[in-house]
Amino acid sequence: MRTSPILRTIVRAIALVGGFAVASGLGLPAIAAPPGLVLVVGKSSPITNISKADLAHVFSADPIRVQGQAIVPFSLPPASPERQAFDLAVLGMTPDEVNRFWIDRRIRGQGSPPKSAPSPDVVAKVVAKFPGAMGYVPITALGPDLKPVAVDGKAYTDAGYVLSGR
Repeated sequence: MRTSPILRTIVRAIALVGGFAVASGLGLPAIAAPPGLVLVVGKSSPITNISKADLAHVFSADPIRVQGQAIVPFSLPPASPERQAFDLAVLGMTPDEVNRFWIDRRIRGQGSPPKSAPSPDVVAKVVAKFPGAMGYVPITALGPDLKPVAVDGKAYTDAGYVLSGR
């Protein structure tokens, strides 16, 4: 029995955002949701808050300035659960949709995907050192050289923070 793409997308969204593991009963691989994520910049950055719409623009290769700072986004590899959770929460896209989105953007000459870092530790180091860099890391990787960024006025410790998975 084939599962509809819409149902697969809904189940994947529930799995990533809700923190559930999805069994293969629907023909989907099991997905373990990552711990909550935190949007970060270097501690000296003037950025303290960003709208979800602006965040989506930043990670969709649209040049944008936030609080006067030009932003350079850094992301994790496409296969990482953190990247998949981020793309679903911020861009509203599954991994296949994100892949098609970037192929279309390249064909049209409309930009390239965010810079990719192999691990949350590398994202943290790059974001801490380069002005204008922005990325996301698991809460467990939040260190003293990073400043968490609120999204739509909600801090990462608040209920409803777009990347918390709660």
